[in-house]
Amino acid sequence: MHGLMTDITEKNALRRKMRAARKACTDRATRDDCLLQRLMALSVYQKASCVLSYVSFGTEADTLSILDRVLADGKALYVPKCVPNTNRMVFYRISALRDLSPGAYGILEPKEAEAYQDEANALCLVPGLAFSADGARLGYGKGYYDTFFAQHPVLKLGLCYDFQLVPQVPTQPHDVRMDGVLTDKRLVLTADEERME
Repeated sequence: MHGLMTDITEKNALRRKMRAARKACTDRATRDDCLLQRLMALSVYQKASCVLSYVSFGTEADTLSILDRVLADGKALYVPKCVPNTNRMVFYRISALRDLSPGAYGILEPKEAEAYQDEANALCLVPGLAFSADGARLGYGKGYYDTFFAQHPVLKLGLCYDFQLVPQVPTQPHDVRMDGVLTDKRLVLTADEERME
């Protein structure tokens, strides 16, 4: 129990630090553009027929331009909708950004339409406050993504600014690791390199 409490305390301290770092970031537009260009150049993106992605909120690495590009590239695009009073979310397909409207926590969400079913060539873009080179992720503490990944085997790519890549993220056994982490400066592979090249 003592170890668990230490992990929670460390996670909360790291969350505060990363929120402050993101808030202080002054070159977000440049970083977002670099992220977009790096993502489009990845063969794992080019091979994907289906992309699942968060809709950026607040100071998160921007995905709105990424969502537009995914649609322009003719790929199936799914974004998450939180299920109230649970730690579950469902990814629904959208055909345009106008399909989104404010939902839980003020985050843009899709209408309940075609839900994601497991697909072979799917890539999931995952938000986080911090990531480490071994694929550990610090989320917001609600467990939505961990719950989703426990039920859906999909290629997981964390998206963040380079300063959010830290030496170590405290984890618990249920925390799901990323297959790779993409920043505005580099790609860190944490899984089979052939899958994420």
